[in-house]
Amino acid sequence: MLENLALIGTGFAVVILVLAALWGACALMGWGFTRATRKTTAAPEAPVAPGVPPHHLAAIAAAVAETLGPGHRISRVAVPAHLVDGWPLEGRIETFAAHRVRTGWGPTRPRPGARTPEITKGPKP
Repeated sequence: MLENLALIGTGFAVVILVLAALWGACALMGWGFTRATRKTTAAPEAPVAPGVPPHHLAAIAAAVAETLGPGHRISRVAVPAHLVDGWPLEGRIETFAAHRVRTGWGPTRPRPGARTPEITKGPKP
């Protein structure tokens, strides 16, 4: 019984030591990365266009750099006018029209014990 406890204790100590070593290695690498970013100089800040969020500008700049390659500069970003056209209204009309009961189509639900109407059986061969 005592040998089993010694084996369990040794295994637990080894696991804790390995986890502590991994944590230390990650902390050391993180310290190295944060120190490396402090040494680099910041690029001159680009003027911010009013109405365009900075993360959108970053995405646009990344797309331009990926598509056209390095060396291109974005000189102006304009937000197009937002005009609401009829599509949202058409979607609402279609949704609400689907919820109404259609009276000329025969019964909408089968009644218990009732014969199935011809309209739901389909055309006769």
